[in-house]
Amino acid sequence: RLDGDRALARHTTGLTTMTFTRFVEIGRVCLINYGPDAGKLCTIIDIVDANKCLVEGPPDLTGVIRQVLPYKRIALTDLKVKIPKNARQKTVKAAWEKSNVLAKWENTVWAKKLAAKKKRAAMTDFERFQLMVARKQKAALVAEKLKAIESGALVPAPVAKKAKALPAAEPEAPAAAEPAAAGGDY
Repeated sequence: RLDGDRALARHTTGLTTMTFTRFVEIGRVCLINYGPDAGKLCTIIDIVDANKCLVEGPPDLTGVIRQVLPYKRIALTDLKVKIPKNARQKTVKAAWEKSNVLAKWENTVWAKKLAAKKKRAAMTDFERFQLMVARKQKAALVAEKLKAIESGALVPAPVAKKAKALPAAEPEAPAAAEPAAAGGDY
């Protein structure tokens, strides 16, 4: 525990940083993680109290109607739209379309992981079998190449790094043929 003087000095020197970047605020886009609307996006319209907030989809884009949800049932995303407190449905929809929320959400790693999880859950038994066989084949190929590299039979290809653009160099003139040395030709 820090005493008052040390805490004040630490605060004034700027050594502390904010740990959270996603705040419960009006316009914050959230993912509902429990209940009948689980997996759908919504927007915080108003803050009811310390445990609940008023959210809305908009319904024609996400299927979430205006309702009060506890914070335990939502997960805050990095996305935010600019709307006033208790905005109308038309205003929320216009803000979503203006900031292109659905496209931004689909490009996030979080959304891609959820889509992959959903796709995996929808796989049939035969598709899971095919996936298992493909993974085994890939692992065998990787192990074979690694063994060849370790034995020295195969030289690994150099990894291409992004090089900085260099200024254009002048083309070199071909060297003139030098007379043979007195010792003879090699």
